[in-house]
Parts: sequence; structure tokens; C-alpha cells
Amino acid sequence: MDFCVIKTLERFHLVVIERGQYFLIFFSMRSFNKVMLHGRLTSDPEVKPAKNGGSNVVTFSLATNRDWKNRDGEMVSHTDFHKVVAFGKLGDIVGQYLKKGLPVLISGRLSNRSYLAQDGGKRYITEVVMDDFNFLSRAKKEEKEEKEAEAVPA
Repeated sequence: MDFCVIKTLERFHLVVIERGQYFLIFFSMRSFNKVMLHGRLTSDPEVKPAKNGGSNVVTFSLATNRDWKNRDGEMVSHTDFHKVVAFGKLGDIVGQYLKKGLPVLISGRLSNRSYLAQDGGKRYITEVVMDDFNFLSRAKKEEKEEKEAEAVPA
């Protein structure tokens, strides 16, 4: 994903991401916790009812790729996997519309928590609590292959 800062004002940066989608990012002297990830879902979202009887909790994993050249000039690729969680109405939408393999741009915040595992040990987890997402266009080749697969009679 390519992005660039196209305008800097006193405390704002206007950033262009993915063909004409604009985001205004606010920077102040206060700290903030904001994450933006562009990647693909590694599985269908898992919808679970909340323990307290409230709205659903939806979790999924998002894969992001990094490519670079090493010292020898060879291309190296690395994939990171991020645990993402969504709550409330947003969780319901995510559970309904997002599917394995879809490219998405999500924004949210990092959250760290711990829990006691079944063996009695304390485990720590970092996850992205999703605030918003955008569907990203699929590659033309993928769309063509999908249409061709649907057109083939069984």
C-alpha cells in the first residue's frame, strides 16, 4: 500500500491512501493510540455472543505483507498476522460482509490484555480493536477467475 502526505497544516496531515481515499490525521502534543492496517482476512470472521448478554464479539485474523531487498539484492517477503476484534453494530456488519481472502483497510486501536490459561499460566495478547473498515477493490484477475468459476456448470 502506498501513501503520501500531501498537505501539512498546523496540526493536521492530509494523507492519500488507495486511489483517492483521503484521510485527515490529527497530531497533537497528547499521545494517541491509532492503527491502520491494509491486508487480507485469513479466515471467515468468528461471531460469538458476549458473555454479559450484550452485543456480539467478532474476531478474525488479518495478514499484512512486507517486501524488501536484503543486502544481497534479493527480494524478501514477510507476512505478519494480526488478531482483530470488533464489537456491537460494527461487529455484526463485519460478521455479515467480510469473508476469507477479502482485502480490507481497517482502523482501530491496540489493546493489550492478559488471561489465565487452562494450565494456570498467565497469557498476554495484543489485538486491534476495530473502529472502522473499508472494502478495497479486488484485483481484476481475481474477479475474472471468480466469475469464470461461477459460470462453469457442475
